[in-house]
Amino acid sequence: MLARYLLLFFLVTKASISHGQLLTPAQLQADFTRFQTALNEAHPAMYRYTSKNQFDSLAAAVATRLNQPMTQHQFYLAMMPLVVALRDGHIKWLLPGQDEHYPFFTDNLFPLKLYFLGERAWILGHYGADAVPTGAEVLTINDQPIATIIGKLLPNMAFADGYTVSSKYEDLNHFFSGYYATFIGAPARHQLTCRIGDSTQTIQLPAQPLAAIKAYNDAHTPSARLPYYVTFEDSSRAATLTIKRFWTEKNEQKFKPFLAEAFRQIDQKRVQHLILDLRDNEGGEENYGVWLYKYLAQKPFRYYDHISVRQKKAYSFPAWTPKLYQMFRWLVVRKRGNSYVFVKQLGLKRHKPQPSAYAGKLYVLINGGSFSVTTELAARIHADGRGTFIGQETGGALEGNNSGIFAITQLPNAKIDLGIPLFGFYMADLPRKVEKGQGIRPDYPVTPTGNDVLTGNDRAMQCAKQLIQLAGQATPQPASMDH
Repeated sequence: MLARYLLLFFLVTKASISHGQLLTPAQLQADFTRFQTALNEAHPAMYRYTSKNQFDSLAAAVATRLNQPMTQHQFYLAMMPLVVALRDGHIKWLLPGQDEHYPFFTDNLFPLKLYFLGERAWILGHYGADAVPTGAEVLTINDQPIATIIGKLLPNMAFADGYTVSSKYEDLNHFFSGYYATFIGAPARHQLTCRIGDSTQTIQLPAQPLAAIKAYNDAHTPSARLPYYVTFEDSSRAATLTIKRFWTEKNEQKFKPFLAEAFRQIDQKRVQHLILDLRDNEGGEENYGVWLYKYLAQKPFRYYDHISVRQKKAYSFPAWTPKLYQMFRWLVVRKRGNSYVFVKQLGLKRHKPQPSAYAGKLYVLINGGSFSVTTELAARIHADGRGTFIGQETGGALEGNNSGIFAITQLPNAKIDLGIPLFGFYMADLPRKVEKGQGIRPDYPVTPTGNDVLTGNDRAMQCAKQLIQLAGQATPQPASMDH
């Protein structure tokens, strides 16, 4: 949460070393010690999903590999297993001043936009001028099967809470070229084997620069819309409330007045079926989720059970944290038993529904891009049995996440920034039977195919509308909508 401010900090912090410069074992060990010290003193829930014994064992194995000189890139890769072992999608392991998805290579990047599903991938587009067969399945890249490549990348991707993988696939769909360059290689040319219909074809393509990838993304980004909006289908007394992000930029309509007006119209039009589209919403401000749920809740509710904090005293290592938190930590962090909790948060209070709260049927669209604040809202809806979920498992964990504000320290020799979320959010009143580390899983799984993405075929939305049409008949049993 508040990730955009954090990334701005990383982008303007430009202490760096040459990519080819070798770091001595003593320097590597010093950075390793800083890494461990920072996590031990700042992270609110290091062992939420990986036990202390498992983490310590992994750390010892990593430390033994730091006995020979390494480049910054080699050290970055060597430490990645520890970053991933936290199973914390908000942790930051970045090169200052560099795009987080392209930390080491910005020239020789894989030239195609791909769509990944399971152990397969399809071509959606080309970042350069070469003609490529869109929709073709990619079988190999540089003589490696696509399943092997996916198997190498997923264990090195940190954007996921708990044991979810859906957000990792979302990241692959958007930033595969960066991951491939960082973890596999950045050759000047790439050879692909593709399946086109019943035939197999080999293609040779030159690598593309990051500038070409960004130009392609800009050209293929839909026209700007408001971050949140509501549309109506009066004939079926249905409405769709789309929330793209839970924060507001300057000159945009404020969220609370938007909610008041949107639900006034929903009430006025006597809407009986509301589709809440939370897909690709990576989060934002915690309070936004609480404000929205007050318009959906049917009874008083608690949002967060508690918010954990590692400790109250100043850190022993140099780190940046927000000045307000430094000034008032002694007031807002309190000891509870043998641990510490943050107590100044709207979501910790007990809330009543708004007088104009919506009481009809609710259908929630989710996918791997539903993360952070968005997953918290989805968790509250899920725990209260308030809505029917359609789509793909969220990238955020149902039980909560580690986020809020961050402590940022730069390793003194490798000059890599480690950003540690300081608050461990735990959702209130969850069902007893919750699998550790799971996201919110849909009642009706709907996974887009490559062709759906190419043609704009929104099967999750179609599923929601089919359920609305069937609402007057016998209630359908949850079943997969995948084909």
